Amino acid sequence: MSKNTGVTKRTLDYYDEIGLLHPSSKTEGGHRLYSEDDVMQLERILALKYMGFSLEKIKEILGSQALNWQESIQQQLEMVKREQERLKMLEQALLGVSYSIEFEEEVNWSIIYRIIQFYHQDPEEVFQEYHHHLGMEEIQKLADINARMTEEDVHEWMKAIHDIKKHIHIDPSSKEALELAKRWLDRAEKMFEGDEEFMEGLWEPLQDLQEGIAFYPMDKEVVGFLQRVSEAHAAGK
Repeated sequence: MSKNTGVTKRTLDYYDEIGLLHPSSKTEGGHRLYSEDDVMQLERILALKYMGFSLEKIKEILGSQALNWQESIQQQLEMVKREQERLKMLEQALLGVSYSIEFEEEVNWSIIYRIIQFYHQDPEEVFQEYHHHLGMEEIQKLADINARMTEEDVHEWMKAIHDIKKHIHIDPSSKEALELAKRWLDRAEKMFEGDEEFMEGLWEPLQDLQEGIAFYPMDKEVVGFLQRVSEAHAAGK
């Protein structure tokens, strides 16, 4: 049985022990003997296991005479979708932690902890401090934008902000300052898919930026730099 199916002897022992797959008979020496029906039962077990069902659920499914297969499959699909969402959150959190270490040039455990918390909160909780600026529609839009950002998008966004922080005290009317601000704006336009109205609506909460992780790594220094460059550029026209 083990040789023909690829299932280890230890696994067959365990399935027998928990009552999931009993051999049809045994030899006098205690060796288990499996029939063709037993092989078919094992194939059913392996198929259900591949679909993600737990052994306990598989035992329930195979032992039921009045099973609603469609309902069981639908429940499993919903579980898979929830797991996909969890893994996507974990991916985003790990990317955030990785880039925070690159950005901070050290392991800042306070920021790492807040990043992980960020991805375990509802969007409404994350942006709670900005409710007087943002409605639920805008908050959901921010959450959707964050969810669809690729690894490259996140890296480019954080690099643009990192470069500003490295040159935070340069002359806001200089060519270098304008290039830094333009690079940030290009990344923001890409992230918000050119929705200028939505971007303009975000400027007010950014100016009222609180301590937290909601707009990390944006902070008051970066917002102030962008404001000074914008004013210097407007005055120079």
